[in-house]
Amino acid sequence: MGGCHFNYALGINDAGQVVGSSGINPNRAFLWNSSTGMTDLGTLPGGRDSYAYGINNAGQVVGSSDGQGFLWTSSTGMTALGTSAANAINNAGQVVGGENRAFLWSSSTGSTDLGTLPGGSSSRASDINDNSQVVGTSSTSNGTSHAFLWNSSTGMTDLGTLPNKNSSSASAINNAGQVVGNSGNSNGSQGSRAFLWSSSTGMVDLGLPPGRFPASDNDSSYANDINDLGQVVGSSDSIFNGRRAFLWSSSNGMVDLNTLIDPGIRLDTATAINNKGQIVGYSRAGSYDYRAYLLTPKSSTPVPEPLTTGGSILAGAGLVYLRRRYGRLYRSQNKPLQE
Repeated sequence: MGGCHFNYALGINDAGQVVGSSGINPNRAFLWNSSTGMTDLGTLPGGRDSYAYGINNAGQVVGSSDGQGFLWTSSTGMTALGTSAANAINNAGQVVGGENRAFLWSSSTGSTDLGTLPGGSSSRASDINDNSQVVGTSSTSNGTSHAFLWNSSTGMTDLGTLPNKNSSSASAINNAGQVVGNSGNSNGSQGSRAFLWSSSTGMVDLGLPPGRFPASDNDSSYANDINDLGQVVGSSDSIFNGRRAFLWSSSNGMVDLNTLIDPGIRLDTATAINNKGQIVGYSRAGSYDYRAYLLTPKSSTPVPEPLTTGGSILAGAGLVYLRRRYGRLYRSQNKPLQE
């Protein structure tokens, strides 16, 4: 979109279609693919701004237009859901979101309030998998926020926090029921840490990328998405080294994506990863210059092996830098809930 200063890549499906927002005053939700480039999805009637947050494999897009949740399809365009911001959509067309109250929407039932954790007053849902499991964040009786997992049979379950932390936020869930997010302290003491949760292991600290010197307890990491292979993407913040995008896997741990690509652009944040290992995110290139990027594996096995030779970025399963534009992240990273 010509003349824009900010582009945000926020979601990607298994077909490599990317959604996000583009522009500055106003912003517009976009859908990008390799054949047509970036398409403006417009706004709801009378709207000024729009943001696209999620896309499923059918190409259905959800987001927010002037605070109202929307569903966009190529046949119907943008339709209001009668809800607040819509954050994610699964392959069955179920939508979740909310700012003050987490909701689950479907075309057959409309919007359902998912409630809060015991004693809480507000909640928001950030993701839903194809088994209709929902994750998000809820306030609690003691005033902190905790990550939750919701399903129709058990309702909302508190996922707790990492040791020595008192708050947590869930960003995404895959079809195996693995949940990612971050856990920190509500008073801001020390840094937050990315976590991976499963029913068998509970909440596990994913740590920080190696090689950061000097290390500080105030350094942070945030997990933004997980695919069905269990690969996690997000960002890490360092007082001395700034923000860097990461890719985590059980075999390689947390790897700074900047160590896996050829020089030329700094990758600040990875926002989403699909089941083919394609990664989208954004980088700050200047005060009014944010660039979105798409990384695509060079082989069908998206497992990172850090080696750079010529045009290759990773040995065997390299990532190719395909496209860059301006960008910014809207996903929650321990963002306080609105009471």
